[in-house]
Amino acid sequence: MLSRIDGHTSWGVLRQIGGLMPEEVDLALESWLQTGLVVLDDPATGAAEAETGSSAAEADAAQSAPTEAPAAPAGPPQIDDSAIDASLDLDVDLQKRILTMDATLGQATYHEILGIERGADNKQIKRAYFKLSKVYHPDRYFRRNIGEHATRLDRIFKHVMEAYELLSDPATRTEIERSMAQAPTSSETSAAPAADAKPAEKKQRPAGYKKPTRMENLQRLRNAFKMPEKMQEERRFKSRQFFEAARSAAEGKRWLEAAASARLAIAFDPWNRELKQEFASIQMEVNAVRAVDLIRSVEDGSETEGIADLLEEAVSYRPADPDINGRAAQQALRYGMLKPALEYAKSACELEPESGPYHLAQCRALRRLGKLEAAKRVLTVAGKLLPGDPEIAEERKLVRLGRKR
Repeated sequence: MLSRIDGHTSWGVLRQIGGLMPEEVDLALESWLQTGLVVLDDPATGAAEAETGSSAAEADAAQSAPTEAPAAPAGPPQIDDSAIDASLDLDVDLQKRILTMDATLGQATYHEILGIERGADNKQIKRAYFKLSKVYHPDRYFRRNIGEHATRLDRIFKHVMEAYELLSDPATRTEIERSMAQAPTSSETSAAPAADAKPAEKKQRPAGYKKPTRMENLQRLRNAFKMPEKMQEERRFKSRQFFEAARSAAEGKRWLEAAASARLAIAFDPWNRELKQEFASIQMEVNAVRAVDLIRSVEDGSETEGIADLLEEAVSYRPADPDINGRAAQQALRYGMLKPALEYAKSACELEPESGPYHLAQCRALRRLGKLEAAKRVLTVAGKLLPGDPEIAEERKLVRLGRKR
């Protein structure tokens, strides 16, 4: 990308080549600014000069780059302590974690959002999503008083889901990772210049000159390039076509087709937040379908390997769905996965406290784990909700005998 800074290849084109994400471009440019590899020739106009080892080139000042592109951070995110409220149904440490994550969204890459390496495989991507879903999925805090953190969790989870879906898709992931591999690392950009490199000339600054901040430098550098309108329009046209296809499929409730088209729309116009918001809405519907399909595949025996992961994935898509949690609990019991069964059954009971079958599943998990006193308490609730049920009578006998099977 550095070799393209030649006064002719525009900032917009640099962002389009290979599908490099805006935040990744900003991170690379920030590094180059810090090391002097790229400098601003004239702060007043935003003209830039790039030292590539043996030659320097000037970039023409022009219109601003797309406003959706975030500026690189000046350092670790600072959280607002006043946003922490000890009276909420969230512990203080979790509130700090939410605030920190929310503050990093604007400049983090998809890999950084998920907390994975660039070369992570699909299994690692999925595990990272599961882990983050347990913390940031808004539905995890159903019926809790979480104040303004509800908005933050919604925003965070949409970014997490977007990162997971785009990195999990072979086409979009290949483009993202191929482009990222071309960007120099901080160690590469801080290396000593080549022996034949020409030192940049020191320019006389006018009286009263004030050195721009890093953020100002980056913004001016972004403003120093423009993307050919024809190329912009071509890519936006393709993006709009895929976007309309996504909306049409969504109207017909063909959610998987809609999601596929939405991903392609984002690939052609990755700075359009409207597309990403639409993608998030479509993906929520896709996740509902996925959750049911995964549970069914376990129930009917069509999937016999990786049952624990299948159940976890189903629940991660619909954590506030009592039916999904209840069915997952039953299948976990069926396959002897007692701790997950207890977790799913407890969630189902919290979501639908008047359901006898969910309490019965929780009781069975507790009994088989040897927690007989807790099993008795839950069984009492289940008995009141299912009076005269023969399964309740059988469970009472097993609890009394302390049977773990």
